[in-house]
Amino acid sequence: MNKKYIYSFVALLTIGLVSAGLVDYLSNQAEVSVTVESPVLLEISTDGNTWSSNPVTLSFGSIYGGESVNFWIKDTNLADVPIIGYSSKLVTNDGGVTCNDFASVTANGNDISSYCDEMEGSPNKINFDAYTAAGLDAGEVNTNEINLVFKQNAEGTYIFTMQKMSA
Repeated sequence: MNKKYIYSFVALLTIGLVSAGLVDYLSNQAEVSVTVESPVLLEISTDGNTWSSNPVTLSFGSIYGGESVNFWIKDTNLADVPIIGYSSKLVTNDGGVTCNDFASVTANGNDISSYCDEMEGSPNKINFDAYTAAGLDAGEVNTNEINLVFKQNAEGTYIFTMQKMSA
């Protein structure tokens, strides 16, 4: 009779342990993780051969009114799909800047001075955003030579900022 109680107790204990092991899910867990990076790499150069991209800063130091600066900018679509957007091209000067500060502005030899926009309410900023490509095809690389000739009476520190923007 004792054996009967012992077997019953062991059976109840086993059922209790099995029941305690039950969970409320029916499958394993699956997880997907992805890091998304900027699809466009901008690089600048003083000679069109040696490129800088991190940080993207180029300093010419001081020049005199009437002189020019020449630089190259390269944008590369790193993605396997077309990138739709435009290029933001801002010029700032804390002392004020107008389109009239430049004797000429060219990109790849094309006069782009007519694209200069004196932004209303921003006396320290102008832009050349209207001169832009619609975007970049998958893997496309564009290189542009920029030449800026300052008028003789231009003064101050001019900062040129370029960036690819989404449409």
